Amino acid sequence: MTSRPKAPHVPPSGVWCPAVTLFDPDTDTLDIPSQKKYFALLARSGLAGLLVLGTNAETFLLTREERKALLVAAREACGPSFPIMAGVSGHSTAQVLEFIADAHSAGADYVLVLPPGYFGAALAPPAMLRDFFCDVSLAAWDLGMGTVIYNFPGVTNGIDFPSSLITALARENAPRIVGVKLTCGSVAKVTRLAASLPAAEFAIFGGQSDFLVGALAVGGAGCIAAFANVFPRTVVEVYRLWTAGRWDEALALHARAALAEEAVKSGGVAAVKFAAGVWTAGRAGVKGAEGRMGMRRPYLGLGEGERKGVREALEGLAEVEGGLWEGDGGRGEE
Repeated sequence: MTSRPKAPHVPPSGVWCPAVTLFDPDTDTLDIPSQKKYFALLARSGLAGLLVLGTNAETFLLTREERKALLVAAREACGPSFPIMAGVSGHSTAQVLEFIADAHSAGADYVLVLPPGYFGAALAPPAMLRDFFCDVSLAAWDLGMGTVIYNFPGVTNGIDFPSSLITALARENAPRIVGVKLTCGSVAKVTRLAASLPAAEFAIFGGQSDFLVGALAVGGAGCIAAFANVFPRTVVEVYRLWTAGRWDEALALHARAALAEEAVKSGGVAAVKFAAGVWTAGRAGVKGAEGRMGMRRPYLGLGEGERKGVREALEGLAEVEGGLWEGDGGRGEE
């Protein structure tokens, strides 16, 4: 019998970024050199960790080989110790088990898993969800990785985990399930989960940065937020100010960021990628950044009017972000 790998620990608290994917605009293939520059920039921005292959990575538009290539690129770009969470969601248990094996071989620390929602209500019975998360968390655990539940009804045909089911899954699969990402926007769920599960064993992350303070105030660990692709240092600064007890400053910055984030959220992944191309990828040294932040075919990017609206909505916060980078000479957090 082989020895079990080192037991996974709870993901670090703070702000995680679900990184977007860069494509060559001429060939619609992965641009790995530019992607590495982008990953490296995020890794030195003060983030607690990086989520590779989340929703904003257009994961379900990628081949299995492309998924693994992005994970390998992230580990190479971020170094051996930077926390990496791999999205391993699929439409069946068999697919997810393959993705878990790939995540392990690429050097991921955690896996993030949606319920298979292709047939929607067919997976709704709690017994089926419990069997699924038991199987996948055990597979990840045997490879030394903790499992984070991903609750996002918008991409799973409306499957929405109540806090009672998340609590049951965490307890039944302890210590294999180590956290949850709540892209349902429910601070009430954060409150109930924090009251039921110890923070040392289970991390509760909001799925957007615009309720970061609300989640932190009731026991959350932080957020895994698409807006961190655009202004990572700003979102990290909200977390830093709040956890330092500088609540008025945190709330003031959080309010500005939430208003700016609204313009990005309304445009979906295309808006996140456009904004990241304008304000983040260039800082990372990516050439032709806006072009490489297009959507994978057949999906379309923003129209000219939408791009203009995003630029105008984010200009003020862009100055804040720039100042935070300049504050340490542009080096970011080491």
